[in-house]
Amino acid sequence: MSENQNLTKLFLNLVFPPKPYCLICSNKLTGVESIICNVCKNEISPLSDPLCKKCGKPLEINTYIGVSHNGDHLCYDCQREQHPFIQARSYGRYEGILKQIIYEYKYHGKRELAEFLGSKMFHLLKQLPWPSSDYLVPLPLHIKRQRERGFNQAFLLAKVIARESCIPIFKGLVRIKPTEHQTLLDKTLRKRNLKGAFKVNQSHKIYKKTIILVDDVYTTGTTVAESSKTLLEAGAKAVYILTCARG
Repeated sequence: MSENQNLTKLFLNLVFPPKPYCLICSNKLTGVESIICNVCKNEISPLSDPLCKKCGKPLEINTYIGVSHNGDHLCYDCQREQHPFIQARSYGRYEGILKQIIYEYKYHGKRELAEFLGSKMFHLLKQLPWPSSDYLVPLPLHIKRQRERGFNQAFLLAKVIARESCIPIFKGLVRIKPTEHQTLLDKTLRKRNLKGAFKVNQSHKIYKKTIILVDDVYTTGTTVAESSKTLLEAGAKAVYILTCARG
């Protein structure tokens, strides 16, 4: 959506306010509900154990899983591959109502949903035993992709988390390589697609700093791994991953 289209949409919403209907199920909202009805909200469940200690992937009780040196469970991917980040955690599964909300937010330009999604991520962050972080870093879009979409979904989520947590946002991670959509590629091609895709400006600001990398969905982890590697090579001390949903 172009900037002119966004301005037109904003103007129309001011002149003709949106009808008070749930963005997901279209049922009429009550006076205390906003954007999404309580019925839809109640269908979203946060992830719970057992989770992979490293990447946060939900683990089936009856599935064989590896065990790290300190007794923590690891998924198959994390047994085979070492990720550069310390740990990744997501609020919920990328399915059902949560998937619909993210789709409406990301692809239909419903930026108001950033408040709902970001608040869920902040709620998760408060419960995590992570050390104090110096910066939130939203996963960047290439300038071409951002112009097409009209906004960076990760940045709007990070703004909500920053406001609630008082952790500042570092904007120096940039995407310098236009890449294909990762959803169209297998894991090997995803890695090749992303190689050299990121760089860090003003790297002195993150030297020996602990960072939380923010994005909407963790799928295979290829994108957050490559961006984490870039941040660490630029001097960051440690990188953690916080996403709204886990694919």
